[in-house]
Amino acid sequence: MASPLEAIGRGSYGQVALARHRPTGAEVAVKVQELVPENIQVLSEPSVLMSLEHPGVAQLFQVIGTEKHIYMAMEHAGGGELLMRVACGMQEEEVPRVFRQIVCAVGYCHDRGIVHRDLKPENILLDARGRIKLIDFGAATRFRAGQKVRRFWGTVPYLAPETIVQEEYEGPPVDVWSLGVILYFMLTHTLPFMAPSSKFCQSKWAEEKRHGQGGQRGWL
Repeated sequence: MASPLEAIGRGSYGQVALARHRPTGAEVAVKVQELVPENIQVLSEPSVLMSLEHPGVAQLFQVIGTEKHIYMAMEHAGGGELLMRVACGMQEEEVPRVFRQIVCAVGYCHDRGIVHRDLKPENILLDARGRIKLIDFGAATRFRAGQKVRRFWGTVPYLAPETIVQEEYEGPPVDVWSLGVILYFMLTHTLPFMAPSSKFCQSKWAEEKRHGQGGQRGWL
């Protein structure tokens, strides 16, 4: 499949290593996912990625499964995470160009009936030319127009309110919420909402819903 070069990180569900893809000679990122009950959702990631073909989505080259692991050879983007690009001082004039690419890639996924559900700067890479690549579709799910989703995934503080309170939700709007948080982060280098955990958010949202309160609260 690939000749390993070096470890380059860890995703939501496994390790990631840089390798040389033997069939093509290209440098690839090999995602190694352990097959354990709590990671059962990751089994759908290869089929989701194989249904997507867009310059803003990291391409899947090859999948190999064993009794204990899944190995996915994926397009490698050498420019690093959007998180690090912003932390190192992304210029305001860069933001529209980069964010437009992100919206285009997410919109394509929605048009194909895929909602990502874990959009955040760590899951957006840039290549050497500054082009974005969405990665980590381990939480992604398929949807139909008007269909309600019941499974709850995501990362605080990018979670939409309906996922925090664990209400049924339509898929695309939760990605749109996350996009808004990402744009805020790109422009201000800070996050709009701060909370220690999703359970803390859930209790606060439920409390405010009971009291009919709206707007941004002090705990956010």
